[in-house]
Amino acid sequence: MRILHTGDWHIGRKMNGLDLIDDQRYILDQLQEAIEDNQIDTVVVAGDIFDRVNPSQSALKLANDTLYKINIELGKNLIVISGNHDSRERINYGSEWFKATDFYINTDLSKVAEPVTIDDVDFYLVPHVEVLEARVYFNDDTIQTHQDAYENIVKEINKHMNKEQTNVLVGHLYLNGSIESDSERPLSMGLSEAVSADVFSDFDYTLLGHLHHPFAVDHGTAFYSGSLLKYSFSETNQPKGYRIIDTKKKEVTFAPIKPLHEVKVYSGDYEDLIKQKVTFDDDQAYFKFELSNMSYVNEPMSKIKLLYPNTLELKPLIEDVASDLEAVDISTTSDIEIYESFIEHTFDRTMTDFDKDMFDQHFAGEDNETE
Repeated sequence: MRILHTGDWHIGRKMNGLDLIDDQRYILDQLQEAIEDNQIDTVVVAGDIFDRVNPSQSALKLANDTLYKINIELGKNLIVISGNHDSRERINYGSEWFKATDFYINTDLSKVAEPVTIDDVDFYLVPHVEVLEARVYFNDDTIQTHQDAYENIVKEINKHMNKEQTNVLVGHLYLNGSIESDSERPLSMGLSEAVSADVFSDFDYTLLGHLHHPFAVDHGTAFYSGSLLKYSFSETNQPKGYRIIDTKKKEVTFAPIKPLHEVKVYSGDYEDLIKQKVTFDDDQAYFKFELSNMSYVNEPMSKIKLLYPNTLELKPLIEDVASDLEAVDISTTSDIEIYESFIEHTFDRTMTDFDKDMFDQHFAGEDNETE
């Protein structure tokens, strides 16, 4: 069997206030082409189809259109679990009659031990699980962490596992030792999220969602697909794509996918950027600029957007000013000299009469006299 492993679509996501629905439509169209081109039998979506429990109408339509095309138009087996961003009720709606078209959904902890059998592969669908939920379900107050919860879940699955089959667990969790990104919402507050990969050692493959880096963990049988798009500037250097698992050849490969817009971070000098002494392969990328020497520029963002219209974030670099000011020896320098140095380094000009008046009014005490 050839399985395409994807997840963390986060349809409806915004980045610095920008709606990414067009970027998501573009990337999901590419994913559908990849399913056809790679002769995929089964598509696994490991949670977080949506970015919020109440997605917009445009997000709902894109998700429904994509899932319909994969399952009905392309005729592929489709396996979906709910992630921590998804509404279980929304994801699970229609799940019983969807089985007639080989579209299998699980959002329910009580069904994790019921395998979805497709040819010689048994899929165990484990949605995002809260620790309290597992504690109540197993009636076990000793369950205090996600590790405890998943140990109990796998113990339950093992009671029913057919070792003659290829066994695949699909989950949405944080594997111990993994690389995180800024755009992932914590699974719990005040509890240990990490789960050891050893918990899933009885499975031939463990296909995971939640972490956005496809190489978040280095393991022989446990894999993240990663997100299809970069959803924060912390993900700038992360590859994005999907995995293909060939159970007959026992091969797992990662296939990169090209977005509509790249995500880039640039640190440097404002004048170098405006005078185009630095250039980029894609002027339409989503940019975050960290720039020095902007203190005298009125509306620098609007000027930058004339060159790079998809600039989403602008941050001033002030390290050079800070380092200069730290060099002042306050034990041998008067208050007025420190103030004058601040004016020069911050505004690149000498102190005016107005600056002097402000100092006299707000900083100079009875013992400070200025000439």
